[in-house]
Amino acid sequence: MKTPGPRPVPDRQCRQGILYVLHTGIGREALPQELGFRSGMTCWRRITRWINAGVFDDLHRI
Repeated sequence: MKTPGPRPVPDRQCRQGILYVLHTGIGREALPQELGFRSGMTCWRRITRWINAGVFDDLHRI
């Protein structure tokens, strides 16, 4: 059975989109979807979820 809604965006694509925004200095709204990053809002939601989950704190400790 097919689940409703769009398929989840892989973490790797979100990470690449976030790094592209940081590297180029563009706004997340201007993230070019044709490069395969999906939307800037999707990347922003994902990084917010990672921050709230303490992912970066764990990486810093490692």
